[in-house]
Amino acid sequence: MFLEEINLNFIQPCTTDSKRIRIIATPSRDVSELFPYLNTYLKTAIYNKKGQTLTYNYGPKIIVITKDDIKVSKLLNETDAFETLDYIKDFINDCYDKKDSIKPSDEKRNLPSPFDVYEILPRLNCGKCGESTCMAFAAKLVQGKYKPNMCSQVRAEGHESMREELENIYLTLGYEL
Repeated sequence: MFLEEINLNFIQPCTTDSKRIRIIATPSRDVSELFPYLNTYLKTAIYNKKGQTLTYNYGPKIIVITKDDIKVSKLLNETDAFETLDYIKDFINDCYDKKDSIKPSDEKRNLPSPFDVYEILPRLNCGKCGESTCMAFAAKLVQGKYKPNMCSQVRAEGHESMREELENIYLTLGYEL
């Protein structure tokens, strides 16, 4: 086992959502040596080699791992915080166990933006999704507030490739369909 524990040090209201909390925790050892492996292992991670940070979304949660600590925002409550820390510990240990079969990567990914989503959408501004424009729909999709199938055009027969592209973006952003 690479990581024995992650200790919770700090809990405060989340700065981006007043109904949620944010935490800072300390891993039992420096995990930065695994960052290139975690970067490959977590398809949605953004690895900053120079800054030695690994950032990714886990549902609506934003997780930032540094060599010294782990920060998580948009947690529901303390129970969610402890469950999320257990999840982080488990995936770090799982990555470590599999590292001989993982090709490490220093690649810095750019996650899709609302503009990337907008380019795929039909741009009809039909409003059937509840938004007045396709750009507004794209922004909500990137935030995880809408799913791809909430666009009636994406659900329509003959638009399978559009649906597949949007679903891939949605999964890349760390959301579940």
